[in-house]
Amino acid sequence: FGRIPIIILLLRIRLQLVCAISVVALLTSIAARAQPDIVFMASSPEDQYDASVYQEIWNEDGERIVAALEARTCLSFPESRVWAAVAEATSHSGGPDHPMRLRASYIRPVKQSTLVHELGHRHLWQLANRLDNIDGHMTLFLVLDRVWAEVWGEEFSSDRVRGEAGWGPEYASAWAWARSLDPEERRRLWNQLLTMNGFPNDCDWLNNSASAG
Repeated sequence: FGRIPIIILLLRIRLQLVCAISVVALLTSIAARAQPDIVFMASSPEDQYDASVYQEIWNEDGERIVAALEARTCLSFPESRVWAAVAEATSHSGGPDHPMRLRASYIRPVKQSTLVHELGHRHLWQLANRLDNIDGHMTLFLVLDRVWAEVWGEEFSSDRVRGEAGWGPEYASAWAWARSLDPEERRRLWNQLLTMNGFPNDCDWLNNSASAG
């Protein structure tokens, strides 16, 4: 009869050990999906300072950027390391075998938005099949302003939409199209795009947020 409390104590210890192991496994899983490492490379000595600014932005906000991209697209970020050349040249997303490029001379807010813009293109490489008559920028713009707002706020997002719309007719047209869609229509198109590429089509675009839950 006196052994019953001992058995109960042993069961409690075992339960605590199981819980501890589960927590360790969870933390290990989270660590395995840590934010990707971006290597910012100055293309010339003159670009060194600007490369350091991009690095500073990533150090401060990289985790939130990736979380917002993943939440708004319902896709895991596919790369563990990204190489980025910083140069006084047009920004682009690069390719699987060559780095993306970021313009050096942008002021800091434009550096922030451009970094997310080009990372967004890379993130969406997972969606090889695209909707008819909706090009790469139109596709990205279904979610990009929401990612900016998630990380830096609505005022920042609206300002950068206006800024990018001033880059030329292609950008102006793509942003005008995306901003003309109500949230429900954006969600419908996004889930259609996910279905075309073999992903679950239950992305709650309206409510997904990196800070939710």
